[in-house]
Amino acid sequence: MHPPATAPAVTWTAGAVARMLGLPPSTLRAWHRRYDLPLSAPQPGSHRRYGQADIEALLRMKHLIGQGLGAESAAAQAFHPNATDVGTLLAAVRELKLDTAAALLDAHLAGRGVLATWDELCRPALNALCGPDADRCVDLVHGLSWAVAAALHRIPTPAGAAPAVLLACVDGERHTLPLEALRAALAEHGREALFLGASVPETALRQAIDRVRPAAVVLWSSRPVTPPGGLPRLVLAGPGRPPGTLRDAVSVLTGGDAVRFIPRPPG
Repeated sequence: MHPPATAPAVTWTAGAVARMLGLPPSTLRAWHRRYDLPLSAPQPGSHRRYGQADIEALLRMKHLIGQGLGAESAAAQAFHPNATDVGTLLAAVRELKLDTAAALLDAHLAGRGVLATWDELCRPALNALCGPDADRCVDLVHGLSWAVAAALHRIPTPAGAAPAVLLACVDGERHTLPLEALRAALAEHGREALFLGASVPETALRQAIDRVRPAAVVLWSSRPVTPPGGLPRLVLAGPGRPPGTLRDAVSVLTGGDAVRFIPRPPG
């Protein structure tokens, strides 16, 4: 018996893509001529064919240009995610071009994923702003945190993929970014995670646990606190608690082992 034939991937012509993007076909041709855009779709003939990944990259490029980035830089960021470095991200943040920063993160997430983007861009950029001059750049830290969270929010949670992991910050805790990253990374690995946000009162946390019956509960605090008693499968995460990285946390929470690792906060 012959194996079943694989259906060819759907592709689009240059004219169709130009209409999707709201661009003149001449602009699309100029981009290819000037910036040698690499296409992922097979090119069987003399006319360009675009796959879904190519269209998404062009959309990122168009958005970056709309946010004020030069076309050549936008092409590099959109089609070569490794071209986005910490300096490029920080330059956008220091000018408070936060939509540009979020678009740069979108491009890196699309090409490298949550774990690599967190390690290669987010943490180093936050650390750079939380140095000796931190008191003079609180606005930049908040702006970068917003851009990171905005990009992470666009990673969809796979509904019903596995028993949910419940994520929450302790009552009074406002630093949510480590759990934002954990939710997105778990989603990327096919694990449903529900994030309740900042400053969740204990009563609300218990109510959520009763409703969801999660496989694990990760409770974040950036300061020493006593964890709520009587909660099953609870991990109190935060600085100075069991060592580990975001990558460790994802590995454990998706591997079925006892929950032992948690992501450290940025900085």
